[in-house]
Amino acid sequence: MYDMLIILLIFPIFLGVSYIITRFLLRIDYGPFSKVLLALRFIGVAVHELSHFAMCVIVGIRPKGIRIRLRSKWTGKVDPNGEVIPDWHNSTFLQAMFICLAPLIFSTWLFFWSFSIAFTADQVHPFIRIIAGFFCVSLFLGATPSKPDFQIIGNWFRKDPKYSLYQLGLLVLSGFFVWSILFYYSIILPLDIFYYILVGVGYYIVKYSFRAIGWALFKVASFHNPQRSTSPRIKYGRFMRRRFKPSKPSKLGKREAPW
Repeated sequence: MYDMLIILLIFPIFLGVSYIITRFLLRIDYGPFSKVLLALRFIGVAVHELSHFAMCVIVGIRPKGIRIRLRSKWTGKVDPNGEVIPDWHNSTFLQAMFICLAPLIFSTWLFFWSFSIAFTADQVHPFIRIIAGFFCVSLFLGATPSKPDFQIIGNWFRKDPKYSLYQLGLLVLSGFFVWSILFYYSIILPLDIFYYILVGVGYYIVKYSFRAIGWALFKVASFHNPQRSTSPRIKYGRFMRRRFKPSKPSKLGKREAPW
């Protein structure tokens, strides 16, 4: 259980080191070693974009496409880059945050896995350990979320700040409850990823528990004073997700396309 908390603390450290490497150290000309760094960077970029793609699938946002390039499409020079185009329609702040921070999350997990192979697994073939060591370096070269990633997080938060804070609050409460239960009963799960799955399940339990409490209070209020009671959807509507549902062409008085 404490391992999970340690990894959560390592996320910002991993982000800081990756940012320094990609923003400052890669600008230095290393001569013949520059080609090796470009190859490692290409692998890091591939992991970066695949992380975005995988997180889209996990959080339920359909990815429209993924592109990973070795050369810049503007200059034609070797400059590894890529992009994932999610379908942001009807998404929430929490979904956008996880998608944009996916390279940091996946790269950190992959780094610990590769590090354990490269430096602690004596039973593994030396050649595989060398590859795992180079893979650790490539992860540092692609773990940092890009500037547009951080801009998307800020834009989605500003779209509905109250609901965004509500989602973050539910996530924190879920993590606290899961940690408290596992710590109190001294439960140790075989894989660390199960802890995060439990936090995701706890998120929905806390969310719908609050909604059930709100509905129960509404029923009590409507029983004692039917005229003054307010629907919980209206009263707590600022904390509920805004869903955009386009009207059918027939309802707008327009002819619907045959396809």
